[in-house]
Amino acid sequence: MEPVVTLEGVKKLPARAERQAPTLKAQGSAGGQVPLDGHSVLYVNLDRETLLIAGVGEAFAGGVPAILNEDPKMVVPCTVTVLPAGNGLSGKKRPFIAILSPVPGSASRPERVTVRSQGHAYPYGVRHQAEDLKSFLNSVGELSPQSVPDIVDGLVQALLGAGTTPQAMQTAARLVDAVAGRDGFIEVLGVFDAGDIYLQGWAKGMPVGTSRVFVFDGALKLGQLAGSLFERKDTGGKAHGFAGLLEVEGGLDTAQLRKVFFRGRAGWSVVEVHEHRTMPPARALPSHIRALLPKLSPAGDGRARLELAGRRFDGRETVSELDVPVRVGIDFSASLDRAGVLLSGWLLNPEDRVETVFLRSGCMSCRLDTRWTTQLRPDVTSAFETLSPFLNGPDALQRHGFLVHVPAEEMSGTEGTYLEIVLKDGRSAFAPLALGRASPRSALRRLLSGLDPATAFRPDFLERHLLPVLQANDAPEPVIVETIDFGAVDENAAFALVIGLDGNFEKSRVLLSLCALDPLLRSAPVVLVASQDDALEQVEDFRQLAGFYGLAVRLVLADHVEDALDALQAGVEASPAETVVCLSSGVLPRGPGWLEPLLAAFQAQDATCIAAPTLLYEDETIRWGGAWIEPEDGRYLLKQHYLGYPRRTLHGADVSPVAAAPFDCCVLPRSALAEAGGFSRKYLGTDEKGLDAALRLKLSGIGSLWVPQVEMIHAEDGRPGERSWKKLVSELDRRSFERTWSPFLADLAEDIR
Repeated sequence: MEPVVTLEGVKKLPARAERQAPTLKAQGSAGGQVPLDGHSVLYVNLDRETLLIAGVGEAFAGGVPAILNEDPKMVVPCTVTVLPAGNGLSGKKRPFIAILSPVPGSASRPERVTVRSQGHAYPYGVRHQAEDLKSFLNSVGELSPQSVPDIVDGLVQALLGAGTTPQAMQTAARLVDAVAGRDGFIEVLGVFDAGDIYLQGWAKGMPVGTSRVFVFDGALKLGQLAGSLFERKDTGGKAHGFAGLLEVEGGLDTAQLRKVFFRGRAGWSVVEVHEHRTMPPARALPSHIRALLPKLSPAGDGRARLELAGRRFDGRETVSELDVPVRVGIDFSASLDRAGVLLSGWLLNPEDRVETVFLRSGCMSCRLDTRWTTQLRPDVTSAFETLSPFLNGPDALQRHGFLVHVPAEEMSGTEGTYLEIVLKDGRSAFAPLALGRASPRSALRRLLSGLDPATAFRPDFLERHLLPVLQANDAPEPVIVETIDFGAVDENAAFALVIGLDGNFEKSRVLLSLCALDPLLRSAPVVLVASQDDALEQVEDFRQLAGFYGLAVRLVLADHVEDALDALQAGVEASPAETVVCLSSGVLPRGPGWLEPLLAAFQAQDATCIAAPTLLYEDETIRWGGAWIEPEDGRYLLKQHYLGYPRRTLHGADVSPVAAAPFDCCVLPRSALAEAGGFSRKYLGTDEKGLDAALRLKLSGIGSLWVPQVEMIHAEDGRPGERSWKKLVSELDRRSFERTWSPFLADLAEDIR
C-alpha cells in the first residue's frame, strides 16, 4: 500500500462551492488574519508538540529545518506547503502553511521561527494567534483560491508524500481529526481470516471505490477502504448505506476501532462505530455480503471487491458442487507438535482445470501444489471414471494422490483450517479440514500405512516431506513424575543398574530374574524406568517381583518417554550411584560374568568414558562391534566394519577406543548424559539416537570404549507388520544423523587418532 493520501474518485464541485460551511469561515474571521508583511505569521497549536504557522513569503516548500528563537540547539522538522496566491497578493509573495513538529514543550509558543531553505534564512515573528484550527484554516483560505478542504489535503500530502514516518502520519491524522465533521455510523464490523475488515453502515458523503482513510483504534493509523453504496430508506433520502473492505497498515485492533476518517466531496468527514454494532464471525461474513450484493451500486471497484469477498470460505465444502471434474479428498491430516502440518490425500483434476491449491488457517496461508509429491491412486480413477473421458481406457490418468509437509513457521494451529482450490477461470472452491494433533512419531506411523511403497521410500520424498518433520521435532525431554523404592536402595552404592523399559514388561521379569542370579548384581540397586501411562497399573507387580527376588528396586515413572533410551535418560538422572550401567529391556547377556569386564574397562579409563560390549543378533551375527570414522568418496562417514559378520570374527579382539558406542548396554558416569544435553528428539529409532549422544559426549571430552569379549544379545522386534516401519525408521534416522554430523566427522576422526 502506497503511504500517500490520494483523492482519486472524489468529484469536485464547481468554483468555490466546495469550501467548508460559511458559518465556519465566519467563526475564523474573528480569530486573527494572516499577516501580509512577510515578517510575521499567524499560529495555532494542533497539540502540545505540533505548531501550525501561516504567512506569506518565498516559494519554498517540502521538508526543511526551522530554528526556534534563533537558538541553534532548537532545530525542529518543518513541513511547508505553498498555496496559490489570491487576488489580495501581488508580486512574488505566496501564502504558505508550515507544520513544526515535534516542538519542545518549553517552546510550544516560540517568539521567532527561522525557516532555512536552499542556503537562505527566512525569519518570522510569531505574534498572532488564531482562536482554533478552523479559524486558522479559514484565515489562510482567504488568501488563496483553494478551498479549506483542499488546503487540508495539501498539508496531508506534504506530510505523507515524502515517505510516511510515525510522527508525520500522526500529525496528518490529528489534522484530519480536528477538521472532520460527523457523517454517519458503522453498524456492522467483521474481520476475515486474512485480516481485512468488513464495514457496513450509513453516511452522507462516503465516496465509492477505493480511497485512503485514517482509522482510530486508540491510535490514528493510515488505511485503504474499498467501498460501495446502497439505498437506505430509513434515512429519508438524506444518506446512503455503505459497505466496504478496510485494510490498515500495521494491522488494527478491531474490537477497539472507534472512527474512520474519509475525504468526501465536502471535505474530511468521520463515521463512528455505533455502540450497538454487530460483529459477525469470519465464517458468516461471505453469506452476509452475498445477500447485500444485489443492492450495491456498480460504481467504482468497491462492489467487485465485495463480490470476491462474498466467495470466500464460509465453513461449507463446495468442491463437490463444481460443474467441472475437480474433486478432492483427504486421507490423513495432522498438526504435528511444533513440527507443522502433514497432509495426505488426492486431487482429481484430469482436465487441468486447477490453477493453485492453498492451505489456509486464520491469517496464515501457503501454496501446496508447488511443493507436494504425487503418487498413483487408481482407486480414485475408478471412483470418478464417469466424470471425464480422461479417466477411462488404458491411458487413464492415475496420479491423483499427494503428500505434503508444511513447516510450523508457515502453518500452525488446528482451528478453521481449510483447502482453497482456485480454478483457472477465477473461481474458488473450499474443503474444510479437521486437523488432529499428533506427535511426529505417531503421525508418521499412521501415514505410512496408507502410502504406496514405491513412493514412501523414494529419496526425494523422504528428503522433501518426512525428514523435515523429523528435523523439526522438538518433543519435550523425559521428565520424572514419581519414584517408588521397593526395598532398601543404597544411596552410596558403587554402581547402579538402570533398565529402560519400552512397554514390554515381560522382558523386565526376565532381567530381574537374571539380576537375582548374578552375585554382582544381586546386591546392587536396580532402577526400572518406564512411561507413567504404561507402567502405572504395573506398580504392584513390580513390588511383588522385587520382594520375590530380594532386590532393591527403584521404580521411576516418567512422562514424554517414547523409547527405551528416553527411559534410560530419566533412569540415569534418578540413579543412586555415580557409576551407571545402562541396559535396554530388549538386551540380554549371552553368558554369565558379563558385567565385571565392562566395569574394569570403565575404571581403567578413570571412569570418564562410555564402555560398551559387542551386541549380537539372535543368530549370533554382529549387530554392533565398534564404529570408526573413515573417509569415503570425499566425505567422512561413521562405519561399522563387522556389522552382519559371525561373532567368531571378533575372536581375540582387544579393548579399543571407538568413535561412538550404543547405549543399549554400556557403563558411563551419571553426570555425562545430562552434560551432553540428553538424547536428541530428532530420531525415530534408538540406533542413530544413541550414536548421536555418544558423539556429543565425545565433543565434551568423554570418549567411547569397545569391550569385545563381553557379548550381549539384542533381539530384533518380531512384531508382525513392522517391516515397513523399521525400514522407514532406518532411512530417516540415517539421513537425519548424516545431516547433523557430516560437517563434524572429519575433526572428530582426527581427535580419535
